[in-house]
Amino acid sequence: MVRKLKTGKTANLGQQDLLKQAQVMQQEMLAIQESLKTRELEASVGGGAVIARVNGQKELLSINISDEILKESMEDKEMLQDLILSAVNEAMRQAEELSEKEMEKVTGGVNIPGLF
Repeated sequence: MVRKLKTGKTANLGQQDLLKQAQVMQQEMLAIQESLKTRELEASVGGGAVIARVNGQKELLSINISDEILKESMEDKEMLQDLILSAVNEAMRQAEELSEKEMEKVTGGVNIPGLF
């Protein structure tokens, strides 16, 4: 038995509704991306020796290195480099987690490749 595909007005209305929903979702995502610019996350390592701050869009805002660890790093440069990397990576991980959490509100948990 052969079934006819819906054509005409009802198919166009479905496509229009889908397009409208996609446009609304896009606007919501743009609003979230803008709000992520103002959200700040902070990661501290080495008992506060190095603190990295990033925003929700994974932009590094600042790095604070304690005077004490700076003095110690004169003898152990690699230790300071490792602390900085750890702090930045943790702050970036937090920013990624925040971004995913916020976008899930719009996408309903569906992972859309290339979205963010």
